[in-house]
Amino acid sequence: MDKFNIQLDNHEIAVNQVAEDTFIVRLPEKTIHLERRQDNEGAVHWFEEGMDNETPTTSEVGVAIESWLLQQKA
Repeated sequence: MDKFNIQLDNHEIAVNQVAEDTFIVRLPEKTIHLERRQDNEGAVHWFEEGMDNETPTTSEVGVAIESWLLQQKA
């Protein structure tokens, strides 16, 4: 789908959107696969693929991705 870059902690991070809610993110220390999920109350959470809980890192990256996606729709 889309390839783009986000800013995170003064780094330019490469992101590859492979499906509507799935992203490959190349962080300086490692590459992660992120999934955007919505809970039963409508809140969005970001998980590393295969994991069951959101971390501060996945949340921060997810917010940056959401901001980039919203800017593209404007």
